[in-house]
Amino acid sequence: MKTPSFLRVTLVLTALQFSLLAGRTAPTAGKNAAATNAISKSVFTMPESKKDGCDPFFPNSTRLWGISMAAQPVAVKENKPSGIDCLALKGLSGVPANPLAMINGRTMAKGEDAEVTTDCGRLLVHCVDITTNSAIIEVSGERRELHLRSDF
Repeated sequence: MKTPSFLRVTLVLTALQFSLLAGRTAPTAGKNAAATNAISKSVFTMPESKKDGCDPFFPNSTRLWGISMAAQPVAVKENKPSGIDCLALKGLSGVPANPLAMINGRTMAKGEDAEVTTDCGRLLVHCVDITTNSAIIEVSGERRELHLRSDF
């Protein structure tokens, strides 16, 4: 077959051409080459007014001029709810002899202890009792009755 041998010859000639070109270097311009290749340093400043510059993504925004660079950040007090306030009864299921309650996506039976993940963190929840429309739980010694949402 002539095709594979033609392909081999072409590959060998291409490789030879690249090996010859690899030995050559780019010509230099002498003393001026170092000066033209210098990397300039970027400087960023906050504009003082609309005349000095604007936000390129939101050109009509005035937020840049309302911010003082010397302003101190204001401490924000987080009003984090307690762990038991982050629990919600999502559903009730099972048979009347063995009811089940779904609390924050975790199905529990009466008397069961489980670790439940909430927005407030992980909580160890004890399911005390399950009624027809609520569940009584205990977290860190505090009891609470969780009801189903009434807007269903």
